Amino acid sequence: EGIFLMGNDAIQLGRASSGVASPRSSYWSYMNPASMVDLERRMDINLYAISDTFKLKPRGVLGNRLDGDLVSDEFFMVPSTGIILPLKKGTLGGGIFAPCGSGVEYPHSRNIISRLFSGNGDRRLAYQHVRGVLAYARELDNGWALGAGLHLSVSRFRTDHLTLGLSTASYDNQWDTAFGAGVSVGAYRHWDRFAVGASYMSRHWSSGMDKYDDLLSAPLDMPRSLQAGIAYKLMPTLELTVDYKWLQWRRVRSYGSPIFRGGGFGWTNQNSVKLGLEWQATPKWTFMTGYAYNNTPIRSNGVFLASLTPVIFEHHITGGVSFAINEKHAVHLTGGWAPKTSMKENGDGDLLSLLGKGTEIEASAISALLGYTYKW
Repeated sequence: EGIFLMGNDAIQLGRASSGVASPRSSYWSYMNPASMVDLERRMDINLYAISDTFKLKPRGVLGNRLDGDLVSDEFFMVPSTGIILPLKKGTLGGGIFAPCGSGVEYPHSRNIISRLFSGNGDRRLAYQHVRGVLAYARELDNGWALGAGLHLSVSRFRTDHLTLGLSTASYDNQWDTAFGAGVSVGAYRHWDRFAVGASYMSRHWSSGMDKYDDLLSAPLDMPRSLQAGIAYKLMPTLELTVDYKWLQWRRVRSYGSPIFRGGGFGWTNQNSVKLGLEWQATPKWTFMTGYAYNNTPIRSNGVFLASLTPVIFEHHITGGVSFAINEKHAVHLTGGWAPKTSMKENGDGDLLSLLGKGTEIEASAISALLGYTYKW
């Protein structure tokens, strides 16, 4: 989902991040605050390990062919934690999550100018985004629940990316920091075997990365999004979840605008479909699996430009297991696989597209998420 991760929670990842109508942990304070009304008092701690591989084949007049194919193997560890506190009236929840991030580091420049004249720049980029969430939910007399959340964030960014002046960013891969804020609202209702839920997240406004003003024409805001879905119990111990999610990258200048008419990456909006199954085999053992599809935000005429943010994944397959040690303690282990996919620059876009025609990106990733739950 662009630079967004599939999630931060083991139970949520196990069903391919579906379940906006099926709350299971404190991560739902972020995912759909209204659904917290069906959660007990709990604390969740998660550690997400991600290993991805990107292979860049620079081509065209601008591409660096001196060093052959460029490979970036990255490994990230992403911790998160959250809490749910039922009150006399309503439910309070929140946590510290890392919903998005991106990074590559190729051994050599992707373009021939930087390779020869700029000290082997234009080969690295890293973005980290940590968000604190405070949410409240209340169930109404008619059975519907409503919720809202406040999101505050701190982000870090560094790169030696090529600028429009065909030189590398002057701050040269040093960290810059920005702060941001946004809100979310949600609705939720459940019946005996069926539930519906929806969550809207506003644009997450951010301060600018001023040290990269020669590269970034606008702050790195996060797009607004909508996720809606259903949950249905096929059997008392088997539940199906089906979700749809939309992300509006095109309205965020730094991502959606064309590079020569706004300084962005030219990304398009994303639409995702997520399917999940959860089987409670015994009172202690629960098994999960899921599949998600989303179109990449990168266009075929923006592949060369996006090769330092090569978020071209479209298919995700996940699965996992949860074990309740006793009434208070539980552990969860899930994994995800993004099969190898590729995109090639068609040269039909702006000047960088034309000069980088034929550039190809291949990407694949695997991940694992270990979680622990304490209830009291």
